[in-house]
Amino acid sequence: MCLAHKNVKAVWTHGGLLSTQEAIWKGIPMIVMPFFGDQKFNTRILVAKGVGIYLDIKTLSTQSILHAVGEVLYNKRYHILIMF
Repeated sequence: MCLAHKNVKAVWTHGGLLSTQEAIWKGIPMIVMPFFGDQKFNTRILVAKGVGIYLDIKTLSTQSILHAVGEVLYNKRYHILIMF
């Protein structure tokens, strides 16, 4: 359970059920890049709830990655909302 480590501040996930469940359980905001199946559905919910940020694999760029990482690390909204 890597997400239990005290230094983990965010997680980059495909949005599958197990990684999503663990991140929510540990209160860790997510960068989500879904590929198929339930991952896209889960991503929509996470973004709507404000606990994750979506990265589109089709438009992935250095800038979009840096933006997503900066958002989940430094925008406290993600950390606050994942607690509730």
